[in-house]
Amino acid sequence: MPLTIYCYNQAGQLSIEEDMNALQNLPNDSVIWMDIESSDPELMNRVAETFHLHELAIEDCLTPGHYPKIEDYGQYLFMIFRSLIVPSNSEDDFHKIDDEIEEEENTRAVAIFLAKNFIISHRMREVSWLDAVGRQIKQIPERTIEAGSDAIAYRIIDVLIDRFTRGLNTFEDKIDALENMAIEQPDEFEIPFVNETKRELSTLRHIMRDQRVIITRLAQETSLIRERQLRRYFKDVEDHAIAIITTIDKQIEATVGVRDVYFAMANVRLGDIMRILAVITTVAVPMNLVVGMYGMNFDVIPLSHDPYGFWLIMAGMTLLAIGTLYLFKRNHWI
Repeated sequence: MPLTIYCYNQAGQLSIEEDMNALQNLPNDSVIWMDIESSDPELMNRVAETFHLHELAIEDCLTPGHYPKIEDYGQYLFMIFRSLIVPSNSEDDFHKIDDEIEEEENTRAVAIFLAKNFIISHRMREVSWLDAVGRQIKQIPERTIEAGSDAIAYRIIDVLIDRFTRGLNTFEDKIDALENMAIEQPDEFEIPFVNETKRELSTLRHIMRDQRVIITRLAQETSLIRERQLRRYFKDVEDHAIAIITTIDKQIEATVGVRDVYFAMANVRLGDIMRILAVITTVAVPMNLVVGMYGMNFDVIPLSHDPYGFWLIMAGMTLLAIGTLYLFKRNHWI
């Protein structure tokens, strides 16, 4: 449904509409939450005319990839948050690194217009948890929409931050998988996997820092949220946002650690190869000297005319190679 209107009047009655024309028949003292899932400019312009919203705010709503922000338009607040969308864990997606990343691949914008008697939430694409908030409104209106538009805004932002925390667990699993691959399957490991994960986490950190600034203002500024008790709830959400930023920082460090592990494993493999080549070269050098000496054009060379000379020389070279290998083994060089 592109549009859902939840209306709660002073008589304690909750009504749910899907047509904007129903707004004309609603009581003036009603608390309204309009949830919109659409990228249609005509619909948003109609909403703007109905609620007297600024055209620049509508433009920001319809801009993909817009970063979090908050603006005070006097009669209402305009905020943009970004919700984390859990990436797919399929094998094909894990091994796929795109040169051009879709602007709303990992996060999706949720715009909020917050006034005294109404709140409007907007997303251009599906955000499943926002539908879950709507189901809470239906089930327990006395604990949600009855408390006012500010309380609905708190519930939306609280769930957004909570889902953000859960989504980071997927990156934790991805980093663990990359580390296991770097150690157990280094031939299949590619550095672009790590670089892509680090880039995504860096973007999420930047987003969360901006969102924390918004939540801090909601928790501290009385001109934005008047009720003191509700500002305390926003303070709790701010603490969760700080924890998310800390978690992302740790995941970025872990991603860099995976890269270091891969380079360390590559150096170990290179060292093993060089050690094997050094042993082969060292064992072959004495035999090459013997072969070079017996390849000289002289008439007098020991054992050159002896019928068993060839076999004696071969036996000596074999003993020389075995002795060299024994020396290496005794000194723990191989």
